[in-house]
Amino acid sequence: MAPRNTAQRNSSPPKTGSRAGCLIWLVLAFATLLLFVLNWDNIRSTLESTNFIQAVSGTKTKPLAPPDSTNPATVSPATPSLTPPITPPSVADPVVQNPPAAPAAAVPKPAATSPATTATTTPVTAPSVTATSPIDQIKRTRIATLYFIRVDDDGSIGSRDVKRTVEASDSPLSDAIHALLQGPNSGELTGNLITLVPSGTKLLSAQVRGSTAYLNFNEAFMYNHYGIEGYAGQLKQIVYTATGFSTVKDVQILIEGQTRDYLGGEGVYIGRPLSRSYF
Repeated sequence: MAPRNTAQRNSSPPKTGSRAGCLIWLVLAFATLLLFVLNWDNIRSTLESTNFIQAVSGTKTKPLAPPDSTNPATVSPATPSLTPPITPPSVADPVVQNPPAAPAAAVPKPAATSPATTATTTPVTAPSVTATSPIDQIKRTRIATLYFIRVDDDGSIGSRDVKRTVEASDSPLSDAIHALLQGPNSGELTGNLITLVPSGTKLLSAQVRGSTAYLNFNEAFMYNHYGIEGYAGQLKQIVYTATGFSTVKDVQILIEGQTRDYLGGEGVYIGRPLSRSYF
C-alpha cells in the first residue's frame, strides 16, 4: 500500500509555478497599459505628426492650392484640419483610470475702477514766498555819516554831519560817498543844509591803502562856480565823510585816475593826501 500512494502523489502536476507565471504576465500587462495611458498625449501627437492614422485608414488629405495673391476673391482663410481628434481607448480595468487633469488656475479679473479712482490728482503747490527777515534788511542797508554845508543866518559857512540810511554793498566807503554826491534830501534842505560838490560829479572808484583813501572822480569835480570857497567846501565834505571811518585818516583826490596838483584855477592844492587838519 505505501508504494502506491507515493506513485499517485508524483503523478499530479505542479500548480504553484503556473500561478506565478500568470501573475507576472498580469503585472506586465498592467504596467504596459499604465504607461500607455500616461503617455497618451505624446503618442497621439507623434501619430498625428507622422500621418500614421491617415496611412492606416487609407484617407489622404487633398493639398490646398496656394492662394492667388493677385485675386483677392481667391484668398481664403486657412482650412482647419479635418482629422477628428483621437480619444484614448477606454480601459476595462476599473482600477486603472486616466487621472483627471488638474483644474486650470482661475485668473482673477481686474477690479473695475471708477473714474474717480483712476484719475490722477496733481498736487497744487503754493508758490514759495521768501520772507524777508529784519536781519536781511539790515544787511542790505547801513547807517552812514554824511557831511553837508550849513549857511547860517549871519552868512557864516560851516559843515554839519547827518545820519542817513544808505544802500549797502561790499564797500561802505563807496556807499557813503555815493550818497553824499546825491545831495541833501528834503528834510536836510529844510535845515538849511546844502552841498558844494559840483553837479555831475561821479565817483569812479574808491580804494583804501593803509590809512589813506584814494577817491577817483570824473572831470566834473574840477569845476566849482562858487570860487575858492566852493572848492574848499567840496573838499571838506569829501574828506570829512571819508575820514568818518576809523580806518581812514586822510584822502588822496584823483581825477580820472590821475593825481592833480591843484583843484580848478584858484590854486587849491590836492597833490597830497588831505586830512581834517588841512581845513
